[in-house]
Amino acid sequence: MVKRTIYVTSTRESSGKSAIIIALASLATEMGKRVGYFKPIGIKESFSPGREHLDEDAEMMRLILKLKHESNTICPLMIEKEEFLENFMEADISSYIIGVKTAYEKVSEGVDIMFIEGPHNFSTGSFIECSVPRLAGTLGADILLVERFSDDSVVDDVLQVQDCCMKWGTKLFGVILNRIPLERVERVKRIIKPFMEKHGVRVLGLVPEDKSLSAPTVREICDFIGGRVLAGKDGLDRTIETVLIGAMTPDSAAKYFRKVANELVITGGDRTDIILTALETDVSAIILTGNLYPSVKVFPKADQLKVPLISVPYDTYTTLQHIQKIIGKIKPGDPRRVSAAVNLVRKYVDWKEILG
Repeated sequence: MVKRTIYVTSTRESSGKSAIIIALASLATEMGKRVGYFKPIGIKESFSPGREHLDEDAEMMRLILKLKHESNTICPLMIEKEEFLENFMEADISSYIIGVKTAYEKVSEGVDIMFIEGPHNFSTGSFIECSVPRLAGTLGADILLVERFSDDSVVDDVLQVQDCCMKWGTKLFGVILNRIPLERVERVKRIIKPFMEKHGVRVLGLVPEDKSLSAPTVREICDFIGGRVLAGKDGLDRTIETVLIGAMTPDSAAKYFRKVANELVITGGDRTDIILTALETDVSAIILTGNLYPSVKVFPKADQLKVPLISVPYDTYTTLQHIQKIIGKIKPGDPRRVSAAVNLVRKYVDWKEILG
């Protein structure tokens, strides 16, 4: 019988929910507890052939936690990323809640602690009465909010979630402020945390940004967006810490590219001038958008410098949106980042209180 159910959610994407769950699950396993995972609502957003109908987070957790159930049981309800209402116009709303409960009962058998992962924002699922606070009440879960800290507006987001939970009679167990820029950690401790606690919100963790955890490899980005490597394949294991857009003159681009390290440059495939400039400033990789090709003279140089040139069919803005989805993700078979996530949670989160 499940002794503890924790619904980990956030108000926006890229908050670090999955990394927090992986770390908490690892710590629970160290304590000798049997761990389960469930994601009621998944989003179809994979670009890899054969994986279009999988939720990437749920599939990743299935592999990392070595779960025995199939993906469609772990994540029973899938919706399209943007246009999905046509599929639900004549739907029996109650059937979705029943389906979620049935799948949850299967995956929670023989488990001590269940982690439920919310969708990419707090409101997703409201249109079929499967919002986070309603499902939390149905499944007997406490809500743990994980919010990426960017500025003081995070307080508004957290207090709004608290109000919503109170409306549905569910419990906001606490909040973890995640991926806090190092230069703002002290202010968050001094101002943000006391302000939230003054309003009845338990702050259970203040986690600073860790570049080693959030930086994907070029290979991971290429695989996720379905890119094609044109040259420089020996550099696919380089890490990416910054993403830059190359949409200016070569002189301006050179100054721009030299200000940072380990960067990925996104530019039009026909911008040979920007591509050559980037290759001269020691970038980690270059993504060429629009299925356009540069002059052939850039390929030998990319091979020599081991800088991957990756072609994609999307425009620059769409490519950037897709890449942002993989920042901070932990992939199966990546013990370095799993270990980094566990160490961060062990050090900066009141994990014993969360795990009970």
